Amino acid sequence: MTIHNPLKGAYISGQGTPIVLLHSSLSSARQWQPLVKLLEPHYLVINIDMLSYGNAEKVADELHYNFDVEINRIKKIINSVAQHQSFHLVGHSCGGAIALKLAIEDPEKILSLSLYEPVAFHLLEQNSGARVLAENFANQVNIDDRYKGAEIFTDFWNQAGFFAALPQKIQDIMARDMPKVSLDFKGLISEKYTLSDLSRLTCKVLMMTGEQSPELSRSLANQIKASLPNVEHQHFPTGHMGPVTHSGLIHPAIARFIAH
Repeated sequence: MTIHNPLKGAYISGQGTPIVLLHSSLSSARQWQPLVKLLEPHYLVINIDMLSYGNAEKVADELHYNFDVEINRIKKIINSVAQHQSFHLVGHSCGGAIALKLAIEDPEKILSLSLYEPVAFHLLEQNSGARVLAENFANQVNIDDRYKGAEIFTDFWNQAGFFAALPQKIQDIMARDMPKVSLDFKGLISEKYTLSDLSRLTCKVLMMTGEQSPELSRSLANQIKASLPNVEHQHFPTGHMGPVTHSGLIHPAIARFIAH
């Protein structure tokens, strides 16, 4: 895939050691704005809209999409502003899964890894109840009625009635972006690295979970945590969307972890 402008949808601020921020599905780099404000006085912050979200380019070849497409673009962005530098990496949900892949492929470049419930669904055992649940969930949101798909998706990660309570403008944006959510699921399920591969990540890792999150994402986060050699776990009184709904609690925790 050719990225015509790798910096489109990338927001660069501050100076110093680089920190790369990757958002969740059906979101954008805007979700990290409070964290950017905490980090930019001390670091070079690289806050990225994933493809087809925010101001980033659309996925050009949906048929052959996988996370290599996202990773190649992310690496181009990093190299354009911080070539040959090691960096800290932060990811939430789908962005956390992409962060894991980036770290496993280039572990010597990663100074630290901060993950909030990375939904690396391919790590779930084939035919297990959790894997079936994840695959069924992907099918439920991949429907022609994008508003209904967005409702199913957001209510699952938040609570029943969440989507209906949103302003119409936000509902419209979410419904518009639902085809990318299905591509995100495609990328999540098609990855090949294993839990044993995580032992290569010797950098310090912060694994964050929410006590109100679905069992699916909490249990997967705990499986990943158990496979990491140098991991700290922080559990928050939040849900899966904690970095968005409780930024004042979670973003400072990420900033403290990176600093220490």
